[in-house]
Amino acid sequence: MVALLSKDFRVMRKELLWMAVYVVFFAVSFSNSPMGGVVVQLVPSIMLLFISANHDVKNRNFILLGSLPVRRSDIVCARYVSVLLFGVLGTGIGFIVSTAMAMIRGTGGVSSFSWGTSGILGVMLLVYAAIYLPLHYWLGDKYLQVISVIMMLLLFASTSMMGFIVGATDKWGLPSPAAVAVIVVAGAAAFFISYLISLGIMKKKDF
Repeated sequence: MVALLSKDFRVMRKELLWMAVYVVFFAVSFSNSPMGGVVVQLVPSIMLLFISANHDVKNRNFILLGSLPVRRSDIVCARYVSVLLFGVLGTGIGFIVSTAMAMIRGTGGVSSFSWGTSGILGVMLLVYAAIYLPLHYWLGDKYLQVISVIMMLLLFASTSMMGFIVGATDKWGLPSPAAVAVIVVAGAAAFFISYLISLGIMKKKDF
């Protein structure tokens, strides 16, 4: 599985460089906006998922991996674990950008980073992946453009929605611990159910 995970990052070397430029540009552009955290943390994580999954389809990696002594459960599991890694990477980016911007302004440094808001964005990533990956495995390269358009529309819609939620949490405070726990559990459950669906789809694929 480690080899499968490292493959994703190797094939995305160029995209990671462009992602760094994206982060710097939008961190400055949205430095005073409640959507700053969404744009800097959530969007890069989702785009990495989108790019890495599309690499598999365009390069027909499913056919190659299907011919190797690799269990299909490992292929699917590696993809879902990569989502968690992208989420950790996005959180790290958000933490660094938030801390750097706060230090430049002299408004608190590390203490300005909102772990609660970051957690909500992480759950949003899980929900997005839970919707996208089964479609990715089910439709594959035949409807790649359709999937791309649908998920980009969903990305813009979710970004706007999360911008509002983040702005609300900044103004009124985070929801109660019980509400946060329900949100996290629901997101994790959706992610796990999505994994089971994707695994079932992959096992029935004929490469």
